[in-house]
Amino acid sequence: MSPKVIIITGASRGMGKTMAEVLIKESPDVRLTLVARSGDKLKEFYDSLDKKDQERVHYVAGDLSDEATMDRLISETVSKFGKINSIIFNAAVLDPIGHIDHLDTKAMRKLFEVNFFSLVELTQKLIPELRKAAKEDGIPSACVYVSSSAAHMAYDGWLAYGASKAAVNHLALDLASEEGGHIRSISIDPGVVDTNMQTNIRNVLGKNMNSEAHEMFIGLHESGKLLKPEVPGGVCALLALKGVAQNLNGKFLEHCDKELAEYQYVK
Repeated sequence: MSPKVIIITGASRGMGKTMAEVLIKESPDVRLTLVARSGDKLKEFYDSLDKKDQERVHYVAGDLSDEATMDRLISETVSKFGKINSIIFNAAVLDPIGHIDHLDTKAMRKLFEVNFFSLVELTQKLIPELRKAAKEDGIPSACVYVSSSAAHMAYDGWLAYGASKAAVNHLALDLASEEGGHIRSISIDPGVVDTNMQTNIRNVLGKNMNSEAHEMFIGLHESGKLLKPEVPGGVCALLALKGVAQNLNGKFLEHCDKELAEYQYVK
């Protein structure tokens, strides 16, 4: 079987960048395409790699809510590496945060374009390549969706984000039902991770939450209880690399769920 080819979205920083680092370390054969809006950050990461690793990493700068970026992502990956085995859908936005009585629904629609509809559209565009790779390699391809506990829990002011992640969970569930023979899927709750999103909550967006809810996130940071990105990021990376087991297909699980024991990343 030829080396696995994996796409990571939102790969310029935080968990996405960590996923790339884990995959490069864990597999000497893996091929990666990294995509994010921040082209300078992607280039900085690429330039930090040694020449051998650069040969197996490609990056695409662009907004995945733009169809042209999706098409370029797929065409460049197939042109460079010959196929696509897995994709980790990591990119997402949190804004707007606000209470229902005055939530900006136009901003909410924009969030859904990024967090949900772009994922549906990219999944649609990837299905032919994922089916093809599964048939040629004799193993199912994988779609790993980064979700959130907000998909099933109420966080003050998080209607837009939580609803979009609940929709993502259903996307993973439906994909598993429809394409399970060739494409397996899973959505993962990463927990509360020490990333730029948490910084933004503490410093900016959290001010639109009630004070108690905002203080909870501040307290998690101050007490050192935020997860390191490699903890949930490593789980997502290994799911993409090893493949989603049949008993996990379509499920929504916490990164630390006992069913994911074989995918826990240890440095």
